[in-house]
Amino acid sequence: MRYGNGGGAMRLGGVVDTSTIDWYGNVSLVVFFAGCNLRCPYCQNAGLIPLDSGETLGPEYLRMRLEKEKNLLDSIVVSGGEPLLQPEGIREVCRLAEEMGLKVMLNTNGSRPHVVEGLLNDGLIDRVALDVKAPLTPGSYAPFQGAEGGNIPAMVKRTMEICRERGVEVEARTTVAPGLSDEPGFIKAIAEDITDLCDLYVLQQFDNMGEVLCPDLKSKTPPTKEKLIELAGVASEAGLRNVYIKTRRTGLERIR
Repeated sequence: MRYGNGGGAMRLGGVVDTSTIDWYGNVSLVVFFAGCNLRCPYCQNAGLIPLDSGETLGPEYLRMRLEKEKNLLDSIVVSGGEPLLQPEGIREVCRLAEEMGLKVMLNTNGSRPHVVEGLLNDGLIDRVALDVKAPLTPGSYAPFQGAEGGNIPAMVKRTMEICRERGVEVEARTTVAPGLSDEPGFIKAIAEDITDLCDLYVLQQFDNMGEVLCPDLKSKTPPTKEKLIELAGVASEAGLRNVYIKTRRTGLERIR
């Protein structure tokens, strides 16, 4: 791994010292960067959306947390919020990972392809998990975009293309939320748009237990496991391989 000059302090919303569910097969320390450029109605980390949320901390704070668990850890997962809004902060995390011999996975909404390209060109990221919120067609991200301008679907697609060009494993994810992203035609359109751009596709069960951004959505019942299995079949029939579902109760399961 190589890294560029770090920017020192970063704005963080929290740290989970050990997780076995953020990167299956690995024990990870998860770093939540504060601030996000999208406003997804089902967001469970709504408190991290404001750009001035969280706390400004230096890399020495993360070093201290890593030292406590270094004998257990395999990796660091960079999440948010949207970490790509703080590229120098990501580089600081990667510098620490390199020092301790840990892999790095990036969780992102894919809206900053130029940042991803720079990180991958410098060999900083080992795996990318990318939220595909809607079909990658103009206007499809309107319910998720808030005040953010630009053609987000095109940026997401470009991010996935860059990852494929660099040979980095890509996990695409879609959160299945009632009345928003739970129709077979919706999932079929996503699957057709990302065929050959990811290594696996995960349909995540919307969970109303967290700090959900949309109060109306928080009051709704999450989709059943049977519903997720049905949609996984739709994605598979549309051309995707390695299709999984993820539920609160049973975790990650391969369906196709």
